[in-house]
Amino acid sequence: MKRIYSAFLMLLLAFPATAEMTLKARQTVDVYGSSALEPSLADVDYRLSWQLTGEQTEQGCRPAQVLVSLTATVTEPLEWPQTPAWQNYRLALTAYERLVRERALLSGEWLERSLFEIAAQSNCEQLRQVADNVGYHQLDIARTLLRDFQQQHDYGRHLGLIRPE
Repeated sequence: MKRIYSAFLMLLLAFPATAEMTLKARQTVDVYGSSALEPSLADVDYRLSWQLTGEQTEQGCRPAQVLVSLTATVTEPLEWPQTPAWQNYRLALTAYERLVRERALLSGEWLERSLFEIAAQSNCEQLRQVADNVGYHQLDIARTLLRDFQQQHDYGRHLGLIRPE
């Protein structure tokens, strides 16, 4: 049996008739467990994706709707040793993952903002190509920021994430 925490955040932005952005967000969390993992191990996977719909106007095709999804999946052991040291370790692991997830959420927000700021293009296919270029560029920035954060904090050790003996 696996334990996976899957947090899904969906951001949906659209330009209503007043040309102002509105944001709708939804987040869900699923929990599973794995008896195959050792108590010191946990695995986290973040997936950021986007969809952009263009609207053809006199100025060209511009973003009309943007959907940005962030899925965070945390797999951890089904059972942990029942000692205070291990309980503290698990709490520190959860807190560290939350800090990393916050940075991933910020990356999603930067991505949505970047996609909405794309200038009108001559056609909607060109808009989608520009959106993909912007999206992949933002993903590279997000990867770099997350890696730097993890390295800066020695993958949680500087924040108290130290495996009990």
